Amino acid sequence: MSILSNKANFGITLFLFLLAIILIVISITIEQGLPKPLGFPDYEAYKSFSKKVTLIQDQISFVTKDYERIGEVSKNLSLTGKFRRAYIFIDVSVDNGKPLTVYDSIYFTLNYKGGHILRNKSLPMPTSDTTQLLYDMREIPFIESIPYSESKQPLFVDWLTELDSKESILFHTFLSSWRPGGLIKEITIAFECEENSECDIVFK
Repeated sequence: MSILSNKANFGITLFLFLLAIILIVISITIEQGLPKPLGFPDYEAYKSFSKKVTLIQDQISFVTKDYERIGEVSKNLSLTGKFRRAYIFIDVSVDNGKPLTVYDSIYFTLNYKGGHILRNKSLPMPTSDTTQLLYDMREIPFIESIPYSESKQPLFVDWLTELDSKESILFHTFLSSWRPGGLIKEITIAFECEENSECDIVFK
């Protein structure tokens, strides 16, 4: 009787062990078959927008020791329609392709509103060899003066309202860095229009 009881207990234990393995395998299979949540939803949204305007591309930019701004850019844009959503994407580097250091910053304004953009308040982005930043244009974080420091009290500006309220707008930018290898690789605005509105941004 004791031997039979031991065999029965062993059989039940083995059955439960095999069942647990089967359930784990099924769980893993189901999990692998499910679409994985995106780790960078705003970046994916930015990429999905069909309307984009690239303001700067491959612009050498730095500040000399006597404070001359090399590669400083100011241009006018024409605006039409009403804007529902907009992101601004920034890709910059120093030292010929390296990320910005704590001493460097990207300065950017729309209609004289803005300043040195705070990198620590960028929306989440995939890792990159350069400094890549993404912002909701309703809330752009910046500081007004150097030295650049993320411990300074941030200011915020709503650039989406600027797009909606103007027929033309001036942007101004430069890379605030003493390194001659500074580069503004790209600054792009991606946007969506309000329903029944044909919005657009073009160079004047």
